Parts: sequence; C-alpha cells; structure tokens
Amino acid sequence: MTASSPISGPIAPGYTPSGDARAAYETHGTSLVRYVARRAAKTRLLLPLGELLRAGSPDRGGDSEPGKALAVFGVYCAASAASYGRGYRQPSFDPVGATVEERDPETGARVVARLEGRGPGDRYRLAVDVELDGVGRFAGHEEILGTTIGLHGLGMPAPSRFAFESDPSLVPWSATAEGTITAELAPGLRSWLVRGHGTLDLADGTGRRGHVTLGRDGQIVAAIEGPGGIVLRGTIAG
Repeated sequence: MTASSPISGPIAPGYTPSGDARAAYETHGTSLVRYVARRAAKTRLLLPLGELLRAGSPDRGGDSEPGKALAVFGVYCAASAASYGRGYRQPSFDPVGATVEERDPETGARVVARLEGRGPGDRYRLAVDVELDGVGRFAGHEEILGTTIGLHGLGMPAPSRFAFESDPSLVPWSATAEGTITAELAPGLRSWLVRGHGTLDLADGTGRRGHVTLGRDGQIVAAIEGPGGIVLRGTIAG
C-alpha cells in the first residue's frame, strides 16, 4: 500500500547573495560555483532523516514508515539541483578548481561547492558536498552538457549523481540518486524565468527503489516502490 504525504511547509528556496534581496541565483556578484553552493542551501529538507534513522534502530521497534527516508533524500536531491524565480543576469564563471564554502543559515550545515573541470564548449563538471551534524553527509556531482534551444526556452541538461551516508550516531544507511536535471531559462512577461525539470532514479542500501520527478512548475514528487512504499510531495517554486 502506498502512503501519500506532503512536505511540512514550503521548501526553502536557498538564500540570497549578501546585500542582494532579489534572488539566490544569477544575480550580480554571484559566481557559478557560489550559485551551486547556495542552491544546495535547503538542508532543512534533510533534517527528517535524523529522526527516521533513529526511529529505525532495533531498540525503537524498527522503521514505522518504510521507504520514507529514501523519499526524503530524493526530494532534497531534486530541490538542491534547481532554482525557481526571476532571472537577472548570468553568474560569472570560475577557473577550474575554484571552491566555495558556506554555511546554510537555517541549519548550520557546511556546504562546499567546486568546479572540477571544463570540457569543450559550455561543458562544466561541478560538485557539492554537505555535512549536516547529527544527520549525515551528502555529495552531488553534475556535468552541464551545454545549452539547448527549444520551445520552452534555453536548457542546460546536467546528468547528475547524488549520494548520502548517515551520521555514525544513527542507523547505518546510504542512498543514491541518478538521472538528468535540466536548468531552464524561459521568457516571461517582464523578465526571464529560471526553473528546472527532470527525473532521478533512487536506491538505498536496503534494496529499496524509487524515483523523484521535478516539474517545470516546481512540484517535486518522490515515489518509493514496494511494500510500505510512500509518495512524498512538495514544491520548490515561490
């Protein structure tokens, strides 16, 4: 049987560059690597894993919601890979090896982003690492393949892989997500609009499987398969 559960409260959109209240992306003074770091600054979405993995310990009677941890992880993966809102200007581009370290102001999580390499044309290999005390470590890797032109605007498809390992204080648990998230710049009535879309396949160390879908409207749906499966829904759009 599949349960359906909303995410509590709106998904945090990340935070804005210092002194710029407009947006957390593509604004004056924001580099590509810093944009990736701030895009990942939604780590409150990972906080439920702390309670879920404590609840899954043998002395607590086992996991009362099988699959929910994987769904929570999937929602964060999709949310951390995209921004939604008005686009103002393109971020500046960094040299290979550039690294930015910041703290998520909501949770204190350490977020480190870096440009790992560049290929021909507009190909960029980027990585982000997140450490959230009492919850675990998250790592994401993406390769922007270039820019496409289509009916929905300019697209930048990025095959991506994400991984998570729980904190040593919790039940040992790991998960991965793989797929392609496309960042899109679309024409709006008064300005360009930034958004994303795509699908990731989910798996964890217990053998559970599922997928998470990110829509152009900012809706995120994580669906976990099998007995005790769950569907978790949220939105990243403002």
